[in-house]
Amino acid sequence: MRPLISLLLALSVCSPVASAEPLDGLPAEMSDAELNQRLKFIETRLSRQTPNARYWQYGWTGFYAASGAAQGLLAIDADDNDDEVNYLVGAVKSSGALAQMLIRPLPAVRSSTRLQAMPSESRAERIRKLERGEALLRENAARAAGRSGWKRHLIGIGANLVGGAVIAAYGDSDDAVTSTLIGIAVSETNIWTEPSRATDDLRDYRNNAWAGRGSGQTTWHLIPMADRVTLHIRF
Repeated sequence: MRPLISLLLALSVCSPVASAEPLDGLPAEMSDAELNQRLKFIETRLSRQTPNARYWQYGWTGFYAASGAAQGLLAIDADDNDDEVNYLVGAVKSSGALAQMLIRPLPAVRSSTRLQAMPSESRAERIRKLERGEALLRENAARAAGRSGWKRHLIGIGANLVGGAVIAAYGDSDDAVTSTLIGIAVSETNIWTEPSRATDDLRDYRNNAWAGRGSGQTTWHLIPMADRVTLHIRF
């Protein structure tokens, strides 16, 4: 059973690292006005990313910590072997997910603070700050884009399938099915609730929204009326 538990924990902690797509680089000749516009845009967008990033990071971290502790205590107090195995596997899965939250925290949580801490008195300092801001935009966007990649979903599903196999082998098969389904649902919820606006912010920056030219994004919404529904498209 111990090798299977170790494999389960390894799968829970393992997570792919998304690569950031490079920008085209700063213009060779950039006016102070453009420099300030770019900086202000990045500072504003990173600041707007922070609240949701913190809610997600600290919320899920607390959830996995509480879940792991609770199931660990239940496993210790369990009188039945099936319950003990079920709670032990649940505690291992939650601990693995908690480790992942701590090892790879959402970068948008601290991006704004890190950028604001940089000096910006001279032009050279502002250029370095802008370069750092662009790097943070790329980093946050790469992490946000990673939630739609198949690897994260496959790892979550795989970890829960291994957990279910352990429960089925050493405990109760009905508990195995329930644990697997609930675990996959929690894993998918964790992935799809991760904030994704960073990808829009990077796209807007590349589309020169910092210059007041718009984001280049097409949006649409439905307006219900008395006898029909109207589709409004803005681009």
